[in-house]
Amino acid sequence: MNGSAANAEQRAAVRRAIISVRPDYFSWSAVERERYRATMSDDDGWRIRRSLLHDLFGIHADSETTLEQALDQFDDEQYLRLNSALLQLQGIGDDNIFLNESFAEQTSLLDFETVYDYDLNDYEFQEKVRQEESPEYVPKPYRGDLHFVWARLQIDGKFHYATLMTAARHLLAEMEELSFDKIGELIPHNHVAGPDHGKPVKGGLVWDRRIEAGGMEAQLDELQHRCWAWQAQRFDELLTAWDREALGRVFIIPKETNGDPQVDFVFSDTTALRAVRFRHFMADCRAIVGDVSILKRAVDDERRRIAEFLEQAYEDIVTNFDPRVVKLRKKRKITIARGAWDDLEG
Repeated sequence: MNGSAANAEQRAAVRRAIISVRPDYFSWSAVERERYRATMSDDDGWRIRRSLLHDLFGIHADSETTLEQALDQFDDEQYLRLNSALLQLQGIGDDNIFLNESFAEQTSLLDFETVYDYDLNDYEFQEKVRQEESPEYVPKPYRGDLHFVWARLQIDGKFHYATLMTAARHLLAEMEELSFDKIGELIPHNHVAGPDHGKPVKGGLVWDRRIEAGGMEAQLDELQHRCWAWQAQRFDELLTAWDREALGRVFIIPKETNGDPQVDFVFSDTTALRAVRFRHFMADCRAIVGDVSILKRAVDDERRRIAEFLEQAYEDIVTNFDPRVVKLRKKRKITIARGAWDDLEG
């Protein structure tokens, strides 16, 4: 089936799906239709997905459970086809943008004009939670903290998966990836099942995997904790540096994963977040698009920095660290739901 035929099939299936749930939908105003799409109830949502599964894939689901079981068997191509159809009933604005994230009750994407508004609201909520969990926590000033927000949208009429983040978050992810590989190079290790791994408990199964590092387990633990502390400090410095520079750019990075069209939107700072409205997402991003080479140079610099830090920390640990001195660190018991366990162990 060619692209135009596939699109026509999707549009027809979407139309039938929405009419089956809301027969008067197409008599509503554009504002009413958009509000409904952005605040659709879970019940309407599953009924629409049920209709689409039947029309697009010939799958009959008589309950939410059987629908989810069917989706569990989908491959990437099937999910792409379903999600591109669903976006017509989920997205808002010029590009049908949809954030695949949770919102507070009675809140939707329509409540946030700009990416800045959304990010600030989420940041203030997270800071409130941190204070409630740790009364001694000192709130930090907001400097833009968009944290790998998953999105879907149409770019020039074509469906795309997307990830939205700040430059500081992007650089932190690069540091984390490099440090994982570098630590494994400096102290080779692997994870093995502990005595309680897989033990049934209330809520699921115990996740108990231990690290074997050829007798250097204590040194590895010390290196990892030094690395995490360094990354946290460096991330805070990056937030401040990018915020002060106020470059006001969005770096658009197209990519493809398993055949899925994807793109990263990396916002340099809060001025860029303020400049992009959800209703006019792509137009606003293109108006302030940045030279990706700027971001690439920053990535190279941060990867060099953390590699040098880890090499120096490793040398110090090998020379001066006493593995017999056990540091008191809180141990956490991790319980994994059975469904998630199958995914992790599979």
